[in-house]
Amino acid sequence: MKKLAILLGITVMLGGCGRTESYPVGTDVTVEKKDGANVAGKLVEVKPEQIVLEARDGAKTEVPKSQIASLKPMTAVVEPPRAADAKPAGAPGNSASAKDGSALPPPVAPEPPRAPQPNETANAAAPKRPEFREVTVPSGTTLSVTLGTSVASDTSKVEDPVRATLKAPVSVEGVQALPAGTAVLGNVTSAVRAAKVKGLASIGVRFHTLDLPGEGGRHEISTATITREAKPTKKKDATKIGIGAGAGAVIGGIVGGGGGAAKGAAIGGGAGTAAVLATRGDEIRLPAGTTLPVKLTAPLTIRIEK
Repeated sequence: MKKLAILLGITVMLGGCGRTESYPVGTDVTVEKKDGANVAGKLVEVKPEQIVLEARDGAKTEVPKSQIASLKPMTAVVEPPRAADAKPAGAPGNSASAKDGSALPPPVAPEPPRAPQPNETANAAAPKRPEFREVTVPSGTTLSVTLGTSVASDTSKVEDPVRATLKAPVSVEGVQALPAGTAVLGNVTSAVRAAKVKGLASIGVRFHTLDLPGEGGRHEISTATITREAKPTKKKDATKIGIGAGAGAVIGGIVGGGGGAAKGAAIGGGAGTAAVLATRGDEIRLPAGTTLPVKLTAPLTIRIEK
């Protein structure tokens, strides 16, 4: 090993430069020539009259010793590390430490997400509240309703429930206050069956509550009583009596002649009258699907969504 070191430490004698400097073969040097030109490269060979420098690209240059003004070791140019080879700041230069990660800085934990502020949470969780306004349906307004319950003078009883639905919507100042299909609730207020001699059949109904669809809720209303009365049957009764008298006269004439005919007429008339007296008049019936006008007797104020 000592002999090898001696061989590598060949002395380079610079001719004409006034002083002697020696560098081992393999040293990166810069040669300044007497004409001012510089030649840089690795010192690879020293000949009696010249030296040989090898550039990084492998090209070799022979520089005569007589042209050398000075020879200096080349200052190492530190190149910036490539992105793939860059080391974290503060990491030691030991490649083994970099590979096994023992000298790398500890990983930085990600910053936890920012906790929402109370106001933000409240605003996000609370749904937007709907806005409402009040509208008033004036007294005297007529609601057109369709019966869902059948009522009749001979079958209904006072206080029987009656249910109907609003046939057409009701608007106030261009705003729909009561939509079609709104339930209208009421009761039978009177039910009079037809009599045999006097008295006509009648049925009375009054509505007291509106049940709006969805979350509209129930609202009490004041309405006029709706009354329906059967028509008189005088003409029908007279016809019955006339038919009875005619039939009696015919029968009397066949049995007893002229006197019998007059007598039969009296008998026939009495039979017709008895039939009328034994028969009740017409009943009044309002089946489901019947449309009725319901008149408000007091204003109705409700809240509707804007």
